[in-house]
Amino acid sequence: MFVVLHLLLSAAVATAFASQFGYTMRPIAAHVLLVAEWDLALVALMSVFRARRTYRFLMAVTCTLQAYLYLLHAVSNIFWGRNMTGHLVLAFGPTVWSGREPFPVGAIGISVFALVTFALMTAIVVFGGRALDNSLSYGFRRFHYTRTLAAGLAMAALFGATIRWGIESRNAPLWNQELIASFFRPDGFAFEPTPRRYAVAERDAVLRATYPHRSPPASRKHVVLIIVDSLRADRMQVYGYSRPTTPFLSQLVQSGRMKKVGAAFSTCSESFCGITSTLASREFLDISAHTFDLQDVLRDTGYQTRFLLSGNHSAWNGLPQFYRASAGTFFDGSQTRRYTMDDDRLVLEGLERVPTASEDQPTFFYVHLMSTHYLGVQFPESHVFTRPDDSISPGLEPYKILEKLNKPDRYDDKVLQADGIIQQLFAALAAKHYLDDAMVIVTADHGEGLGERHWAHGWDLYNEDIRIPMLLYDMPKVEYPDLAFAAQVDIAPTILDRLGLPIPASWQGQSLLAPARKRFTYHQTYFLPNRFAVLYRDERALFKFIATPQYGKEELYDLTVDHGEVHNLVTEQPALTELLRNKVRAYRLEE
Repeated sequence: MFVVLHLLLSAAVATAFASQFGYTMRPIAAHVLLVAEWDLALVALMSVFRARRTYRFLMAVTCTLQAYLYLLHAVSNIFWGRNMTGHLVLAFGPTVWSGREPFPVGAIGISVFALVTFALMTAIVVFGGRALDNSLSYGFRRFHYTRTLAAGLAMAALFGATIRWGIESRNAPLWNQELIASFFRPDGFAFEPTPRRYAVAERDAVLRATYPHRSPPASRKHVVLIIVDSLRADRMQVYGYSRPTTPFLSQLVQSGRMKKVGAAFSTCSESFCGITSTLASREFLDISAHTFDLQDVLRDTGYQTRFLLSGNHSAWNGLPQFYRASAGTFFDGSQTRRYTMDDDRLVLEGLERVPTASEDQPTFFYVHLMSTHYLGVQFPESHVFTRPDDSISPGLEPYKILEKLNKPDRYDDKVLQADGIIQQLFAALAAKHYLDDAMVIVTADHGEGLGERHWAHGWDLYNEDIRIPMLLYDMPKVEYPDLAFAAQVDIAPTILDRLGLPIPASWQGQSLLAPARKRFTYHQTYFLPNRFAVLYRDERALFKFIATPQYGKEELYDLTVDHGEVHNLVTEQPALTELLRNKVRAYRLEE
């Protein structure tokens, strides 16, 4: 009866996950199967050795670990829409234990939860102690030593085989959302395998095999891609903001060396899909760890690729597998010896390890900055629009005090700080001769809500969420025919076009060196509930249609006049609404 009760409670939790987070019901059966195999193995083996106290202890530990597992999965699903993995726990464990970023739990909170949970589970097991003792005694009397031992070993072996099946079968409907096996998967990808992603990866394998490998580009210039996390275009001086938040970038634009895209938009409002869409030139539904991306093209044509990344990219959603960086060319916040992982000064630390530029070895840099993210470290000297004593550690419950961490004055400080880091990067790259003949792109992975409708990012697709800067540092003589509009997916094609390299046929972006034309771009949220948007641009207009299917909500805005997106035109423009509604449906149905 105790085992039956344990299975019922486990099934109830799995059912709650399926109901709350939109999972299918089949993984519930898989979860109950795993728990049942474990329970029956314990019962049989402890019956053999008549280890009643050991059995009680092991059951208390089992229930405690389950409670921890369910809590981790709940937090992960609430914030990221997916199950937690042991890989992420190991990677972020030290910082969580320290009480710093990204969650302010700390050693005391973790220890108290562990002790209280274990004490509670122990009390429950002790309360049912007599029933457990009777079950063990019955099992031994009924089946005796040999048969009970054989049954226990067989059940233990079956448990091992089943959990291995679940770990390796991540695309099987029975296992893709099961709560135990998913935790032990070695790679925590945010892009779960789908037939659509498999099809893209298979096509890309052919495209890569037939791409002109090792043929030298027509222009072997260095390429630097700088992505500033959570950077909004409308809070930048270079985009007309009233405060002097980007003096360095503004100076470059005024000099003619840097060109500005007037209205640029990210594919989504979260880092993972923003980064991968930029490098893969694809909407998020078409990205996997096996797509043919910008860094792959450049490597195949003789480029050295280097990653200098603020933040912990080595542990997040399988990004190292997506980057496919070699040893010695990847430096992120997990490797810094001087700073915390969200301190942008660490990219300069990593750049110190990069050798001076070589004439016969072009290099591609991807630099990621965290200054404008609410977890990004603010330097003491960067308080310009806030008081120097107006400092709040990101470790103080960041998801509960976002209005303090990311209030507009503080955000403006950090935009100015990012501009200063970019200036230092330019100086350091120039000292190593990487700017002698280079193309530099400064952009963002997504925007950031500052209280207009919400705080932070990830859940919406308004301008504050996805309108980003896109700045191109290039020779003044290079002509870009139309920089009025661009999407994140256009960056990679523009780089290859500038280098004289063919653009892979599977890429969805357009080179900004080509004449502009009417187009539709697709955008979505990574977090739940999924929202989808289509931007429609022609020579005269720019419209955004946002659909939230889960809530049955639709919005249509004319971005040429309604920058704040306050006037919903769905009822006023039914024909355009129907056109864009069908575009969203087609985009989703392709999955």
